[in-house]
Amino acid sequence: MGINNEDTALPFERSHDMSTAHLTSERTTSPEQPAGPTFLSTLWWISITATTLAALLLKLLLAVKTYGTNDVYRYEAFMAASRYLGVLIYRALPDFNHPPSMIHFLGIIGRLSRMSGLPFPFWLRLPGILADAGSVLVVWKILGPRVQELSIRWSLPLFAAAPPLIVISGFHGNTDSVMIFFLLLSVYWNEKGNHIWLAGAMFGLSMCFKITPVIVAPAMFFYLRVMKQRVLFFGAAGGTLLVAWSPYLFQDPIFILRQIFGYRSLYGHWGLSYFSSRLANRFPALGWVNDAFQFAGSYALLGGIAIFSWWMNRRKPRPRLYSQVGIVFLLFLSLTNGFGVQYLAWLVPWVVGLGALPAAIYFAASGVFLFLVYNYWSQGIPWYMADSYRLPDYQGHLDYYQIACWVSILVALTVALKQMRASYFLPDASHKRFQNRTFHVCTLLAALVLLIYPAQRQARRDNRNIPWATRQSLALIVRSVQFTDLSNRLYRMGRDRVAVDAAQQASGLHPDSADAYLNLAASCAAVGKWDEAIQYSEEAVRLRPDWPLAKSNLDWTIQEKKKASK
Repeated sequence: MGINNEDTALPFERSHDMSTAHLTSERTTSPEQPAGPTFLSTLWWISITATTLAALLLKLLLAVKTYGTNDVYRYEAFMAASRYLGVLIYRALPDFNHPPSMIHFLGIIGRLSRMSGLPFPFWLRLPGILADAGSVLVVWKILGPRVQELSIRWSLPLFAAAPPLIVISGFHGNTDSVMIFFLLLSVYWNEKGNHIWLAGAMFGLSMCFKITPVIVAPAMFFYLRVMKQRVLFFGAAGGTLLVAWSPYLFQDPIFILRQIFGYRSLYGHWGLSYFSSRLANRFPALGWVNDAFQFAGSYALLGGIAIFSWWMNRRKPRPRLYSQVGIVFLLFLSLTNGFGVQYLAWLVPWVVGLGALPAAIYFAASGVFLFLVYNYWSQGIPWYMADSYRLPDYQGHLDYYQIACWVSILVALTVALKQMRASYFLPDASHKRFQNRTFHVCTLLAALVLLIYPAQRQARRDNRNIPWATRQSLALIVRSVQFTDLSNRLYRMGRDRVAVDAAQQASGLHPDSADAYLNLAASCAAVGKWDEAIQYSEEAVRLRPDWPLAKSNLDWTIQEKKKASK
C-alpha cells in the first residue's frame, strides 16, 4: 500500500528521513520493505531472542516450583465444579464470571494434568507463559521498520524480560496474557488489511478468555472505514464466540451474560477510586461523590472510551490501530474504578511502542509493586502460595508502591497523547541527542532509586521465615477447604454422588480435615452408604472430639442406619 494522505501513523511510526519527514502508511510497509525482524542486525536479533527464551525458562521454573495465588485454587475448584455441573456452575458458584469457553479450557487443563502427572497450577500457567513469548514476536512484526529507532530497539528486550509478565504469567495464574496475545494478533491482521475475517476471529478468541477486549471494540469498529469490513470483522468475532461458548450459552443465556458483564472488580484499591474512598472517609459530606463514582464510574469510562475512539479515527493523520488500542488500555487503567493486580499485564505490549524510557518506567514501577504484593501475600520468600483471602489487604500497607505504579501509567498515557498530537520528527543536533539520552538515563536511575531501595526494606519487613514444607502444607489445607466447600454446595443441590467425590478429594488433600469427613459422611448417608457414613462420622469425631456437630452427626447416622435396616 502506498502513502495515504488521510490514514497515517503516529509520529513515532514515521520514516527516518528527517529532511522530508514524510509519513508511512498505517497498515503496511512498502512492498519492497521486509517485515519486522529483518530490520534488526543479527546481534540485536539474537539478544531479543535470547532474552525471550531466558524469561520463558524463568516463568516455567516458577510454574513448576510454586502453586501461585488464590486465583489458581479458585480455577481448580471451577474445573472440578464444571465437570460435575456443566452450565449450572454459574448458579452454584457466584464468583464464576468467566466466559463459557473457559469451561472447555479448564476441562482440557484438567485432562492434561491427569494424563501427564504434572500439577494443575502448571498447566493453568503454561498457556500464558507461551503467549508472552508469542506476543514478543507479534509486537516485533507490528512495529516493523520502527525497530530501527534506538529507543524502540531497546524496548523490545525490555518487553521480553518485563517483570510484570514474569510474576503474573509465571506465578499469579490467570489468563490475561493469553487474552492479550490473541488481541495483538487481531490488531496485526487488522492493520495488514487483507485478512479482516482472521482479525475478527482472533478478536473473538481473545474474548474467550476474558471479556475485557470489549473496551477496544469501538476503536476496532471506527478504524474499519468500510461497512463491509466491519460486518466481516464483527461477524467473524461473533461466530467465534458462538462456537466457543456453545453449548452452555444456549442453555442459560440470560443468567450467563448477566454474570459475565455484571462482574465488578475491587473498588478503592487503585488510582482515582483509592483517592475517592479516602476523601469520603476524611470528609463524610463528600461521600456522595465516592458513591457516584463507585456506581457509575465504569459506565462513564466506557462511554468516554467509545467517544474517544471515534475522535481518534476522525483525526488527520489518525493513529494506527496498535497505538489506538494501547491508548484505550492506558485510559482504562488510568481512570478505572475497579482493579486487580493481574490487570497490569494488559499494558505491557502497548507501552513498547512509546519507546524505551516510558516502557522501562512502567516495567520498573509495576514490577516492584507486583513483587511486593505477591511477597506480602506469600509471607516472604520463598514464594509458594500467595493467598489474598487469608491475609489482610495490601491496601494501607503498600500504598506508596501502588501510587507509584499508577503514576507510571499516567506518565505513559501522557507520552502516548503527546505523540498522537505531534506532526513531525524534529531533527536534533548530536549534542541534544546526547542530552536527551543523559536525561533518559538519569530519569530511569532516579525512578529505580525511589522504588528499589524502599522496596527491599519493605520486602524484609514482610518476610515471615516460614519453612518450605510448612508453606506446602498450608497450601494443601487451603485447597482442601475449596473442595470441602464444593462438596457442601453439591450436597445442598442434591448432587450426592458427586458430592462424595469432591469430599474425597478434600480429605485426600488434607487427611486431618474434620470438615471434609463430615461432608463425606453426609453425602454417603444421602445415597444410602450407611457403613461408610458411620466410618467417616467417627473419623470426624476422632479429629475433633470437642465439636458438637461431629458428635450429633455420628449419632444421627447410627440412628438412620438402624431405621434403614428394619
